[in-house]
Amino acid sequence: MKLKVLGTQSPYNTKKHNCPGFFIQEGENLLMLDCGSGTHKMLKYPKDLKNLSVIISHLHRDHYNDIYNLQYASFVFHNQKRIDSPINIYLPQSPNSINEDIKAESNSFANYHEISENTKINIGNMQVTFCTTDHPVETYAIKVTNGKTSIVYTSDTSFTSKDRIVQFAKGAYLLICEASLLESYGFPEINSHLTAKQAGIIAKEAKVKELMLTHFWPEENTIQYLKEAKKEFKRVVIAKEGRSKKIN
Repeated sequence: MKLKVLGTQSPYNTKKHNCPGFFIQEGENLLMLDCGSGTHKMLKYPKDLKNLSVIISHLHRDHYNDIYNLQYASFVFHNQKRIDSPINIYLPQSPNSINEDIKAESNSFANYHEISENTKINIGNMQVTFCTTDHPVETYAIKVTNGKTSIVYTSDTSFTSKDRIVQFAKGAYLLICEASLLESYGFPEINSHLTAKQAGIIAKEAKVKELMLTHFWPEENTIQYLKEAKKEFKRVVIAKEGRSKKIN
């Protein structure tokens, strides 16, 4: 599998950074995990709309805003006979008003599927499974495996989900973990997001090979996140837009 980072910031995108998004290629199959503001510009059109599946981890705008761009692009390129198959969009059932708004988009060439903790998706050689996290709306961590190696994306979560995420990510090659906060700023241990230290603790307990930090506050120096996480887990990298990585 090949991973490409599309976006790393929240709650808004800036000139050099997009809101959360990751792109996985396995053979001819393409999988997008979240599509926050700005991520759509990282794709190649119409090539990346072919065999594309998009999974939205939760329905907060910084994680799904660009789904409308992808819907309209699929509509246009299908009308031009440049793509033959609809994109597949997987999304949580709630908040229901947002779910329905996305599915009601008429200028779209897409199939829609709702996800739950028991959902299993097969995309070519990739199998995708889900784990509920603690966040103000219905939210899922996502695991992608091809039978040889695996990637786990935590999406947004409170540290109260730690034990669930550790079990879910056990032995993964790569853990892409949100690290919105810094312990050094005095945030309480239990919050709706993780500190970089907590991301390191989860990676250590899950015994993953590598930790990739993401979901940064736009005004913060990412080196601070790296330093804090490394106190708990040594094999840490910072997610950067455009960065590609082979997952062996």
